[in-house]
Amino acid sequence: MLGLTYSGLLLLAAAALAAHPPAARSELSPANCSPGTSVSLKVAATTDVHGHIRGWDYYENRADPLRGLTRAATIVDSVRGANLGRVILLDAGDLLQGTPLAYVAARVIKTRRNPIIAAMNAMHYDAAAIGNHEFNYGVPYLNSAVAQAAFPLLAANVTRAGKAHAYAPFTIVSRAGVRVGIVGATTPGSNLWDASNLAKAKIHVGDIVPAVRAAVAQARANGADAIVVVLHSGLDEPSSYDTVSTAVPSENVAARVASEVSGINVVVYGHSHRENPGQVIGHTLVIQPKNWATSVAVVTLPFACGADHRWAASAATGALIQAAARIEQPAIVQVIEQAHQATVAYVNSTVGTTPDAWRADSSRMIPTALTGFILDVERRATNADLASTAAFDLRARLGPGPITVAQLAQLYPYDNTLRAVRISGAQLKAYIEHSSRYYKTDPNGTLVPDAAVAGYNFDVVSGVNYTVDVARPIGDRVTALSYHGKTVAPTDSFTMALNNYRQTGGGGYAMLRGASVVYDKQQEIRQLLIDEVRRKHVMRESDYDVKNWSFAKSGASH
Repeated sequence: MLGLTYSGLLLLAAAALAAHPPAARSELSPANCSPGTSVSLKVAATTDVHGHIRGWDYYENRADPLRGLTRAATIVDSVRGANLGRVILLDAGDLLQGTPLAYVAARVIKTRRNPIIAAMNAMHYDAAAIGNHEFNYGVPYLNSAVAQAAFPLLAANVTRAGKAHAYAPFTIVSRAGVRVGIVGATTPGSNLWDASNLAKAKIHVGDIVPAVRAAVAQARANGADAIVVVLHSGLDEPSSYDTVSTAVPSENVAARVASEVSGINVVVYGHSHRENPGQVIGHTLVIQPKNWATSVAVVTLPFACGADHRWAASAATGALIQAAARIEQPAIVQVIEQAHQATVAYVNSTVGTTPDAWRADSSRMIPTALTGFILDVERRATNADLASTAAFDLRARLGPGPITVAQLAQLYPYDNTLRAVRISGAQLKAYIEHSSRYYKTDPNGTLVPDAAVAGYNFDVVSGVNYTVDVARPIGDRVTALSYHGKTVAPTDSFTMALNNYRQTGGGGYAMLRGASVVYDKQQEIRQLLIDEVRRKHVMRESDYDVKNWSFAKSGASH
């Protein structure tokens, strides 16, 4: 044992947790209920916190009054105060990635004490589902979080080496004599999005529905009086990947879990970054609080004691409580203060300067220098013919004046790595056609975004010149496409730089399936942008302002 490394100890801890799930530890044999008595429990829940612990905007370096786990903690304290000993606190996943604070903890300071887990420990969470973004920094980092957490991180459908559960499938918690089974599961999309990280750890994410069914049955067999599922999976939206060609099970199945798996009282779900104040599917309440700790779900779960001296649950009801303008819980603020100050110092460090005012607000309508900058860095790093990127945050801007890490992090907020693939001319056209789904025309012929398509799934491509007519049907919108002045033929061959999420088909870009990877050095794109600004020091907008794509006039009015 003395020869084990710290990471080795973490892996052993994670393995032990999976082999002996907390269900076995929490069966405390509470006193039998008395027939005719009743009790009402409260289930408070968050989801898709994504590192939003403080109510702080690290990009703007100012307080964010709308969200943050410190504000959610104040809500939870209030619920607990009104329901002493009868509250269960849960999370539906995507905790460890998403803000500069999360990034600094994982990549800059590389502290062994995870500030996100520390905050959740201080809030006394009872359980959390593992989200797909928990795998972003690698399985060892996730296992470190599991080892530090005073609560179980659950994933009934995640196995190691095709056999044992990699993480606990369920736990049982007791409140006021009632035993509540908590079952967790996560979206199988991680098999695509974090394929390399999962492969290194020999981890596979299976189909949610059968895994949850088995875990519910096991929790019931272990004495659970009711079941709450924390599910990192959307309600019933289409998967962002092709489930047929990838053979990866569906991404969003919360509605199916509620309707197809018997014995579930409540499903708290996440992943889709939407908000659902509560609806009943079959006999199950499904509810989704808003991402980034913007709201907290509060479910009321009533029980009555029957003649058999067992608790029976009645129909659950739910509501959402907004975090906006709530005070930050001082104890949670203090827990992460050191990590918060380190993050503020990091993101406000200056890496270069510019005499120009760069803006991203029109980056999904016309080529801008900010997207041109990303594309240029990608192409030069990979020596590819083409490059693609999305305009992630239309609020991003640079200058005039100093350029900070925070500004570049807002420009590229995701921890994507850079890859390059070889594609044909036909695949390139299909890529641009798929991207154009972001827009449609209204009855007046005005070009407007389609609310069903996320902005981060609208990509622009450099290295070619092209025109898109949104008034035409999808699949026939690219009216001009040329490379070095020559019309692109379906059989032409190109290399194209892009991020790892897109390379795996994320966002429904199924035409990339099978495209050979010609470059993958595991470089984070955001860090490449930071390095480029440091190298040049003085950035000029004109160096990246390349007008290579446009919308046809028939669909360009807005």
